[in-house]
Amino acid sequence: MPTSKRLLSSPDMRLRVIEDKFSIGTWSWDLDTSEVTWSTGLFRILGLDAAAVVPTIDLYQSLVHPDDQLDFSNAIGLAADKRLQDRTFRIIRPDGSLRWLRSKGQAHFDRNGRPVAMFGVITDVTDVQELMTTLDLETMWRQALSRLLGDHVWRAYPNGKLVETTEWSKLTGQSPAEARNWDELAAIHPDDRRTFLEAWKSAVATEKEYQATIRVRTVKGDYVTLTGRALPVRGPSGEIREWIGCTTYEHDARPQPRQTAPLHAAQVRAARALLNWSAPTLAREAQVSFSTIRRMETSTAGVRSENLRKVRDVFERNGIRLFHDGEGRACLGLAERGAS
Repeated sequence: MPTSKRLLSSPDMRLRVIEDKFSIGTWSWDLDTSEVTWSTGLFRILGLDAAAVVPTIDLYQSLVHPDDQLDFSNAIGLAADKRLQDRTFRIIRPDGSLRWLRSKGQAHFDRNGRPVAMFGVITDVTDVQELMTTLDLETMWRQALSRLLGDHVWRAYPNGKLVETTEWSKLTGQSPAEARNWDELAAIHPDDRRTFLEAWKSAVATEKEYQATIRVRTVKGDYVTLTGRALPVRGPSGEIREWIGCTTYEHDARPQPRQTAPLHAAQVRAARALLNWSAPTLAREAQVSFSTIRRMETSTAGVRSENLRKVRDVFERNGIRLFHDGEGRACLGLAERGAS
């Protein structure tokens, strides 16, 4: 057998290769004698020279961050502690660097069921922990910025597509796939789709600020006005890493039927006359009874809100807008072309 294969066939050599490749180390702890054993990989993770120090519990404790230390005075009790079985903690190496480690331990018992030793594996998870910390800080930063500005802060990829669609989906009821569908832009008011596309595509192409005001249909069916601004975030070489944007939500300034005062009997009579509908026709279109229409045209006070909504909806679908003016007078008008 070649020399290299004989070396790799050795269990110790295989363990060293694994420890070196995956940045792990192993340990054992004799609960009766308090003697500990560390593998070469663990010495490397702890930043210690295996030829210069002897592993002890006290040495280990001196490296663990003060806030993450465990009480090793009761060895038997600690062996049964779930924290020792799987825990993530910090160490401060002799060179002053801080590292995050994850340790998984398992107890070994004698014939009487008494724990006599612990064995475990330690992994350096600093990169993963720092990434999680960065993501947590970014989330908290965005939340704080949103509270400070009173607006919604969002991010987009260099090509302009949204990174997250959660807030948009909450607002519009669209799925993530629908939110990213630039061919339809179904939630944006038909009259504002070109405005949005031209402004956003121009910003992405010129790598300059985006700004536009558009109307968006909410999950409730009404429209809100969004005023959005965004700027590119550049990397060290000047390339765009992403877009960071801020959107202000305002209810559409136009009269919204669903947010007006209660329907008035005179509005029902006038709207039916404007459409040249008979009372039975209105009842059929609104899917309510003929008697309900008759009562509604006399007084809407005793009519169920569900039936009032049905009648209002059928008028709106046929181009009639019912609202009250600033002085509380019942009014009727034709809906704007293209409004939904």
